[in-house]
Amino acid sequence: MADPPLAASSWLIGWALCLAASLLLVAVHLRLLARQPEPDPRVPGAEGKTPYALLAVSGRVRLICLLGALGSSAATATAGPLAPAWLVWGSGAVVLVGVDAVSTWIPRGLTRLVLGELAAALALGAALARDPWPLVGAAAGAVAVGGFFWLVWRSGAGLGFADVRLAVGLGSLTGSSGTGVAGVIGAVMVAAVLGALTGIVHGLGRARRRPFAYGPALWAGAYACLVQRLLR
Repeated sequence: MADPPLAASSWLIGWALCLAASLLLVAVHLRLLARQPEPDPRVPGAEGKTPYALLAVSGRVRLICLLGALGSSAATATAGPLAPAWLVWGSGAVVLVGVDAVSTWIPRGLTRLVLGELAAALALGAALARDPWPLVGAAAGAVAVGGFFWLVWRSGAGLGFADVRLAVGLGSLTGSSGTGVAGVIGAVMVAAVLGALTGIVHGLGRARRRPFAYGPALWAGAYACLVQRLLR
């Protein structure tokens, strides 16, 4: 058994390294956000949207990214060989949900880039672990969770297709975590509860007739499977 002070010191070093890497990647993705094309003006709600270039320097977006990086880095430091994938989720994906939280818009091109980074990081993690099963779980989770949210989107329940893309990332990440079906379902349920609470709070405010951001709930829900794995 590892000496507790030594284990704590190792975790703190790991957290600091993950935080430094996460903040660097957040800065890179904010630069990329500023270069994203704006949606077609004919899309409902696009006319009054804040430009991505302004959102990239928004204090609110940057604060969300900073808080997300701080919290997610602590979790990333416990993720073992899959840490690269959780690092992507805690940096590139946190920029996406930061923009969503402030504007309810998520840039399509940047989302696809982050999902590509996540796939590459999952492949790297599987290679480091010398185990192909995380990739199998990631593919199954992406199809299952992405397919479920696609059906919700098709039903006209008010979900945006950008949320479906984020759900694919949620499914692939939780599916690779080794917590099995229970871990994936648990993450989706936590995301659903957080989304419902967000909707209730939003409904009590002055902007209740406007859409609310569901992306932050999807992003945060992924960490439920890490908690479940640590409690085993």
